[in-house]
Amino acid sequence: MSEASILPPARKAARPQRPSSAGGRIAREIVETFILTALVFLVIRVSVQPYEVVGPSMEPGMFTGEDVMVNTLAYLLGGPARGDVVVFHPPSDPSTVYVKRVIGVPGDRIDISLDAVYVDGVKLDEPYIYPLGPGENENNSVFTNIQLGANQYYVMGDHRQDSTDSRAFGYVPRRNIIGKAEVVMWPLSDAHVISTYSYVFAQVKQT
Repeated sequence: MSEASILPPARKAARPQRPSSAGGRIAREIVETFILTALVFLVIRVSVQPYEVVGPSMEPGMFTGEDVMVNTLAYLLGGPARGDVVVFHPPSDPSTVYVKRVIGVPGDRIDISLDAVYVDGVKLDEPYIYPLGPGENENNSVFTNIQLGANQYYVMGDHRQDSTDSRAFGYVPRRNIIGKAEVVMWPLSDAHVISTYSYVFAQVKQT
């Protein structure tokens, strides 16, 4: 009786590789570059919006007619901080767009005298406000014990004598805030990064 044997399977001949086309590779790279460029452009277009400053309420830092770059994704993971300059729809007129500085954030208590603003009892030394003339007061009215709740922000213009802000329409709901004004981009002679003056609020409790 012959012994059965098992032979290894016959090895198939390797299929020759078709040489890649240089033209096809270049075309693919062009398509990939185009798609990547389009995605970058889309992200920038969605996240950065230009707005024109109208009126004197943010002088001396921003003047009417200037264009500011607004980051609409700045608060995707959190809310505005004290000192941020934000673009928003005022609750008194949601069809319009204002630009002001955030003075108070959720949980803060705001007190306003004729010559000063206090956040949680801390008097703010505000170098960004419009210089006062002889006999002028920083604020036209006195407001005391303004307590901010969840998702509520208190905003004021830097030109305190010529600004319609939270002293007129109250707190701004978080949902009304469009984004953070980060750069004055036009005219080029006025271009600059918009400072948040975070050190002004350093002594106020952190949220």
